[in-house]
Amino acid sequence: MNISKTIESYKSKDISVYENTLKVIEKLESDDTNAYINIDKDNSLNRAKELDEKLKRNEHLGKLFGIAVAVKDNISYDKMPTTCASKMLENYKPVYNATVIENLLKEDAIIVAKTNMDEFAMGGSSETSYFGPVKNPLDKSLIPGGSSSGSAVSVAKGDVLVSLGTDTGGSVRQPASYCNIIGYKPTYSMISRYGVVSMANTLDQVSILAKNVEDIRIVASVISSKDEKDMTARISDYEFVKEDYDFKDKKIAYVENEEEIYKIDQVVVKDYHFALNKLKELGANLIPVRLNYAKYANEVYNVVMSSEVSSNLSRFDGIRFGYQTDEYKNMEELFIKNRSEGFGEEVQRRIALGTLYLSSDDDQRIYKQGLKLRNLIKKELEEVFESCEMLVTPTTIDLPDKLGENVDDPLSDFKSDGFNVIVNLSGMCGLSMPVRKGISGSIQFVGDRFKDNDIINAAERFERSLNEN
Repeated sequence: MNISKTIESYKSKDISVYENTLKVIEKLESDDTNAYINIDKDNSLNRAKELDEKLKRNEHLGKLFGIAVAVKDNISYDKMPTTCASKMLENYKPVYNATVIENLLKEDAIIVAKTNMDEFAMGGSSETSYFGPVKNPLDKSLIPGGSSSGSAVSVAKGDVLVSLGTDTGGSVRQPASYCNIIGYKPTYSMISRYGVVSMANTLDQVSILAKNVEDIRIVASVISSKDEKDMTARISDYEFVKEDYDFKDKKIAYVENEEEIYKIDQVVVKDYHFALNKLKELGANLIPVRLNYAKYANEVYNVVMSSEVSSNLSRFDGIRFGYQTDEYKNMEELFIKNRSEGFGEEVQRRIALGTLYLSSDDDQRIYKQGLKLRNLIKKELEEVFESCEMLVTPTTIDLPDKLGENVDDPLSDFKSDGFNVIVNLSGMCGLSMPVRKGISGSIQFVGDRFKDNDIINAAERFERSLNEN
């Protein structure tokens, strides 16, 4: 089932929106992977009734009419708490909607649940969540990836057709790969971040998870918009156009030194080369490229991300809102205990690192060096796109670990995302696509800024070729 077929089933009266939504809620309530923090049964069913009445009145139906959508719990929705999977915001309920939520509702979607995630989107396994880790539905002994863990699992299990996550350094594409679904990270500025709790302002982007490319395109066309409330949002219209992408004679770059850059699992290497051979069969002219600065991507990401985390999370002090300790002697102790008790270990670690990197004692030397390297990574990719249509890489360099295997290793969260991180650092677009069923490697289509149409259409052609076999 996909979005178009589901809407057609409503129009043909095969099933009502209410009946379908009730089935979705029942699946959410029987979840055994810990994918959800909050489920909005009452509001969802009431909205479903309203949409059924709308259909009876023969009114215009939105692009997502009656489609249940799960949303990562760092995206504000005034009908449900927004916890960021943190004790700090455990009981926080926003008084306004994020722009992406407003866009979903305008097109008749139903927001059924807020999904579990790494705390404040800091992590790559779900294991930093205050509400406990999420299990991978393909193998419940494995991590599902993160930080958009629950959003990926909600789609992989078939609870919902589509979900929203956020991607700062691979936080949608990595769990998409680990859960064997599709994850699309748009060009930076393509989608408004208003109402999305910031982790790292220059890296964050609301992103989409689904099981097929067509559903990705439909949701992207709905949530992508200009927004005067977000100064980083684009100021021109962008139309997602479905086109039959022809790989014949297209110059498609691939990374020939992938194993020199990162230590890659051999299963991932095998799946990557399977995908490259498939692109050759489709007529692509594969151009080998060497990425000389990508090997520094994780370190650069750590510096830039942590610095922005330190700044963004300074607002969470437990005084204006958020967790507040019960016992304190003075205001200084209140502030310290609120943050030390309200934030988990990983969040505290990144705040501390960012504060160090931004220190004026050495003129922010590490941070400034990180920005220089970030620019070199961006320029290197831009040079690739001067002669090639797009770049294909492995999505992750590994397969999912066992739950609990790396909880004592703070660097483990960064190990899998090197090829994802370069996309965020450059503000470009990327789409992760499975190459076979089960726990496996995935291919990532990377495009220059605002080449989102191209990578989506190319991924759809690649998807069709896999289904033809």
